[in-house]
Amino acid sequence: MADGIIKKALKFFLTSGLGFIFDFCAYTVMTQVLGFGVLQANFISSIIGASFVFVVSTHKIFDKGKSSLPIWAKYLIYVIYQLILIYLISKLGEWVNEIIYTNIPFDLVRSYSKLLSKILITPITMTCNFFVMRYLSERL
Repeated sequence: MADGIIKKALKFFLTSGLGFIFDFCAYTVMTQVLGFGVLQANFISSIIGASFVFVVSTHKIFDKGKSSLPIWAKYLIYVIYQLILIYLISKLGEWVNEIIYTNIPFDLVRSYSKLLSKILITPITMTCNFFVMRYLSERL
């Protein structure tokens, strides 16, 4: 049992790593090129990454078992969960960005404060997503 969950967690975090790359690239373009704020950019880019992770996870990582819900319903639940999580994490990201920007005197660091805040909040998101995806895929 423990080996199974560890194996799934490793696969999920690798998949989430790819999702993070998609997310981070979109976020970088939006904040560094297009001038979006942290909240807006994180919201859009996170949906891109989360959708990728959902599709791969439900098809390649987690057991489908005898699910009582169709995949579209699970995706809808996941999107609603993501919207709530993304909003909360984005607010946290704004707060982290403000702390970095106002407390670190180095211009180089300050110029990348939005990217640093994204990097710092991502492990929280990935951990929450693992448990929610596991529950959605294997329990519902």
